Amino acid sequence: MNKIFKPGLTDAPAQDFDIQVKEMLSECFPRRPVGRVLLVNPPESTSEMFRYAAAKRGRNSNYPSYGLLVLAERLRRLGHSVSVVNLNHEVLKASRATSDEHEFDFDQVWHNLLDRVVAEFLPDLVGVTCMYTMAHNSLKRVCEYLAKSSTPIVIGGGHVTNDVHRVLDDINCVRAAFLREGDLAFMDFINVLNGLAPITELSQVILNTQTERLSVDRVHMPTDAEIDILPAWDLSDVSEAADNGIIGTFYYLKPKGTKFASMLSNRGCRAQCTFCGVRNFNGKGVRQREVSSVLDELEHLRDNYGIQHITWLDDDLLKNEKRALALFEGMVQRNLGMSWDASNGVIAYSCTREIVAAMEASGCNAVNIGMETGNPYMLKKIRKPGKLEKFLEAAEVFHNHEKIYCNLLLMLGFPGETMSMILDTIDVARQMDLDWNRISPLQPLPNTALYQDMVDQGLIEDVGHENSGEVRFAVGVFGTLTEQEQGIRAATPDFRKAFSSVDLDTVPSPEQINDIWFYMNYFLNFHRLYRETRAQKLVQQQKALRALADIISPENAFALYFLSLLEKREKGQPNLEVVARLERKLSESAFWSDRFSAFGLSLDDINSIDPIMKAEPVRAKAREEFEKFVG
Repeated sequence: MNKIFKPGLTDAPAQDFDIQVKEMLSECFPRRPVGRVLLVNPPESTSEMFRYAAAKRGRNSNYPSYGLLVLAERLRRLGHSVSVVNLNHEVLKASRATSDEHEFDFDQVWHNLLDRVVAEFLPDLVGVTCMYTMAHNSLKRVCEYLAKSSTPIVIGGGHVTNDVHRVLDDINCVRAAFLREGDLAFMDFINVLNGLAPITELSQVILNTQTERLSVDRVHMPTDAEIDILPAWDLSDVSEAADNGIIGTFYYLKPKGTKFASMLSNRGCRAQCTFCGVRNFNGKGVRQREVSSVLDELEHLRDNYGIQHITWLDDDLLKNEKRALALFEGMVQRNLGMSWDASNGVIAYSCTREIVAAMEASGCNAVNIGMETGNPYMLKKIRKPGKLEKFLEAAEVFHNHEKIYCNLLLMLGFPGETMSMILDTIDVARQMDLDWNRISPLQPLPNTALYQDMVDQGLIEDVGHENSGEVRFAVGVFGTLTEQEQGIRAATPDFRKAFSSVDLDTVPSPEQINDIWFYMNYFLNFHRLYRETRAQKLVQQQKALRALADIISPENAFALYFLSLLEKREKGQPNLEVVARLERKLSESAFWSDRFSAFGLSLDDINSIDPIMKAEPVRAKAREEFEKFVG
């Protein structure tokens, strides 16, 4: 149903709807016809959140603007001139080109670039995307800066779809917001503006002025056949993206200088996880590109841009087993010579022996498996597809394919999740014994079932962006837990007291969740390395620890300690430079000194013992200590 919103009204009758639309279009978009369209990807963060040192290390994500490049190609097919600007890439590129933080002005970089592009390209319309809630303030600043040119601004993306009215409340210079996938809705909109289509062709867009808002609820999403489109890669800087940041989770497994790109082979996900917004954006089910189209794009990226590694953007890469096999076999038959990873995760149910063998043969070097929780009740409550036995079976399959570095995705802090349920997760993760466990506290996203449940239960407050401050991921380059891991943000001063008030039937507080995360991170990831002897895995884990100690969390004492042990195991002696860094960190940091004491670690271990012999006694001690913590 189409609706008109006015101040003080939430559901006014849609009388004379076509007249209202025409009036609003005339007011909001006076530049007709629209022939030149500028598409903008904002920086990943604001200047306040940006960390120059992390950018210099190459820590920040730098994905090509895949969705905008698809839009650009569709616009070009309609005869429009298009320019695509990835401000995140440009900011990272500029930071890495300077030698001193004082020479770098975050805002000035993207201000100057937008000024130049707008002056030279003279767009009739500007479209700005935003996928994640955490980038809201960056979206706002970019839109408000662009508004100075008086060029009409429209927005779209996952964040806009999930929280559109509060986004528009906070960014009132925006004249239209597109919901869900904008491929066809945006083309409909341009055609209506240019008088090439009737008002009735508008779809999934909200028009916005200072005094009223109008929602067009007609849905026009691309079909399977319509998503077979090659993005306008020539309008991107894809060949230099990995030189200035990271693409995907597993960048450290490839040699420095490897050219990365990201790609999408299908859209949507079969799962209905309550914490996820994929269905809000992509709709129900999964639409799949023709395998030949995907293979053609892979060849195009390799032959024209030198791309050597692909990170799949798919939320459900393995949805159709027959198609997945055809894709992987096609990569082999075409002799692409490219490696790939599934950073967005795969569903355990689909990780059969045949599929995983085909994945490895086609160049897969790493995957994430999304389990989130090891408690059967909680799995069902959050609607996670698969039972525990399927996760255990998938783990067993990956144990037979050592070339693939397999990680498990876990979450903490679901509503009603007790300490006992968290221990279930720990136990299942230990049984699976995968290469790494990526653990993060729950961060409820607007317009998801879990978010609304938490609001209804009074567990969180449903506030607007103007009242919520800068929203941040718990992990990642701007994460609060990343700061804790580095000792920048203090957690419990005495780690042995972290869980003293938590019994098995208690739901831990957010503060306790942070310390539980720290424990799990050590116990599930680092401690298991005492037992690692497989040659392939020793290489992979050393690369992972190097990235952690050098790029992700500089001077992480756990990473330095276990890197020394693994290098000793492989080469007969540890790297003295790494040992010196560890000694310095422990002497300077009370935070790390306390953690080493809590987990029974010592510098003497590196030279005086066989790490394998130490494994079980320390494991037993760690478990004993943890059981004391939780009563």
